[in-house]
Amino acid sequence: MSIVRYFFTFIILLSSVAVHSARLPDDVEPGDSVNEIKLPLTKESAAELIRIETKGKVLSVDTQKHKSGSVFKIKVLHDDGTVKIYRLDATSGRPPA
Repeated sequence: MSIVRYFFTFIILLSSVAVHSARLPDDVEPGDSVNEIKLPLTKESAAELIRIETKGKVLSVDTQKHKSGSVFKIKVLHDDGTVKIYRLDATSGRPPA
């Protein structure tokens, strides 16, 4: 009887650890998450968001007026040498409509 009791105790403890570890994110480091960026965006947070998303080097950030408000124009140098321009709405953090 005591072996069965130990076995069930072990199973219960093991299952609670497995359930808890299933909720933990893998390889997430502080400051590397898009979810940590607060809205409305600033020039710095817009540049950081694009840097994280594209893994490129931010060359410049300019602010433009748009019908929905301010839009950031971010110029990025990618590893393959291409330069691309991304636009983000300051209020929503998404590309402007």
